[in-house]
Amino acid sequence: IARKLDRSKEHHKAFIAAWDAQQDFESTLRKRGEEVLSKLDAKAQALVIVSRSYNGCDPGINLRIPRILRDMGVIAIPIDMLPLDAVDTVAKWRGMYWGYGQKILAAAQIIKNDPRLFAVYITNFSCGPDSFISHFFRKELAEKPYLQIEIDEHSADAGVVTRLEAFLDSLKNIRLSEALKVSPPQLTILRSTNGKKKTVYIPYMTDHVYALAAAFHACGTPAEVMPESDSETVTVGRKYTSGRECYPCILTIGNMVKMVNRPDIDPERTAFFMPNTNGPCRFGQYYHFQRLVLDDLGYPDISFHSFNQDDGIYGDCEIVGNDFARLAWQGIVAIDLLEKKLREVRPYEINNGEADQIYRHYLNEITECIKRKANLTKVLQEARDEFDHLSIDGELMKPVIGLVGEIYIRTNRFGNENIVRELEALGSEVWLPSVGEWILYTNFTAMRNSITNRRWKNFLKILINNRYQRYYEHHLSKVLAPSLKNCSEPSTKEVLQYAEPYLDPTFEGEAILSVGKAVDFAKKGVDGIINVMPFTCMPGTIVNTLLKKFREMEGNIPVLNISYDGQKQTNTRTRLEAFVYQVCQFQKSGARRSPNVARDQKPEKHQSFHL
Repeated sequence: IARKLDRSKEHHKAFIAAWDAQQDFESTLRKRGEEVLSKLDAKAQALVIVSRSYNGCDPGINLRIPRILRDMGVIAIPIDMLPLDAVDTVAKWRGMYWGYGQKILAAAQIIKNDPRLFAVYITNFSCGPDSFISHFFRKELAEKPYLQIEIDEHSADAGVVTRLEAFLDSLKNIRLSEALKVSPPQLTILRSTNGKKKTVYIPYMTDHVYALAAAFHACGTPAEVMPESDSETVTVGRKYTSGRECYPCILTIGNMVKMVNRPDIDPERTAFFMPNTNGPCRFGQYYHFQRLVLDDLGYPDISFHSFNQDDGIYGDCEIVGNDFARLAWQGIVAIDLLEKKLREVRPYEINNGEADQIYRHYLNEITECIKRKANLTKVLQEARDEFDHLSIDGELMKPVIGLVGEIYIRTNRFGNENIVRELEALGSEVWLPSVGEWILYTNFTAMRNSITNRRWKNFLKILINNRYQRYYEHHLSKVLAPSLKNCSEPSTKEVLQYAEPYLDPTFEGEAILSVGKAVDFAKKGVDGIINVMPFTCMPGTIVNTLLKKFREMEGNIPVLNISYDGQKQTNTRTRLEAFVYQVCQFQKSGARRSPNVARDQKPEKHQSFHL
């Protein structure tokens, strides 16, 4: 951003003046808050308006709640008037990377410890951060009651008045004991118990998790892939969530609760694998929320093994074993290639089911090779030969659809209602981005952040890992390249360049990858793009909007956005049928070249990392 601004002396002075004015304003607010609190006697009650500024200060958005409270004779204190800076939320709620999330949790601590204060939490329908922050807010307040009001464009102040009156009436006879001490969620590193390591249970997202389990085994840590989600998973998951969280969070917590209820599970020897991140996506809050749920269920001994997908990820990997990152990466690349081949062959096979049998056999072979730390090249060669000898209808030219979107929903069969199979049944071939794409992207952002923070040693470690990973990717890709139409993958730098007309490269997260991959698919000649996402997904909503511009810039290529929340939509099949028909018409129009290019294409050499 700085490169695009005119950083003249006048601009610098203006910035400093604006900063000073903002600091003076915030200082005035805090002083006013201290004044109000000092005048409250021990038996008085005041309501703290817990909200973001655009909610708490806009009477059109907050339905005049502060004014209504004043008319009721109640003292209402905005969150910004509390001494939030005096509370260390970072130490207690590690991983709270949203600025207002830190403020809200700091306010919760102040309210909990002051018997005169109670909270009115104003949030919005489908507010992504609040879907998790509200759980942590409740936990921080312990036994203290509060009122949460969720507002959207359909809300009316009449209902709000009734709820405020009822809440105030309930506070008249409130009797609070000493506030409960809340233990902060702690990251429990994998540890030994009675001389035996804990078993790591890995939630099923896609078949690539079998490579992770195999890599754990190879490094001496027992690991097991959890069963795939089903309708019971959704039912159980919804019991412990509010319904506003991401759909993948509901599925993973449902599977974890099902797992701990198994009679053969020993909590002291159990650990769940759940990666972590520093935002901006809500995924980085999954672990913290799951920790709360398991603690509430009485399983504090169950630990989490988490890799934070920032510039310290390879340090986390080394905790498991020196070979873990290498083995897991090779397995992920191999399964990416195997899945590509399956999706390219299965729509054209003459004997239904043969392609899946070959895939399942060699998926098992890959995981066994990883456990033995053996070379995967021979396994991929044998898989290629068997796939190439399948009986297929070479005369068919089916339309090709590129599937992009949030990585869990994109790859999880249950989560996306088996959309790949549905599209194949409707006469299409489906391409997906590789799972390895996300790992290479995290390398890229971690190196960029290391340079920004001048962490040169860390930068060098990630750079070396990235080079080795690109080498292994290139080496394994060469095996299947002669028989794959879509073998070559663009580098992270190229994907970001593809997305640059829509998003600046500094905009981190899945949104920029989805847009960049959509452009890559379009360049390769696909006939349509589908973006899948969990309902209310923040990056997915951005992609949803940007794909309108993408469609215009790519010759009106058909585009479809689908969101999933566990409630099966009766019209999803109809929408897919209509979309495939649209794609077929687009293919017949000849607007794009066919992606069925020569199968003897060679994989492109991967570019080195540059900043």
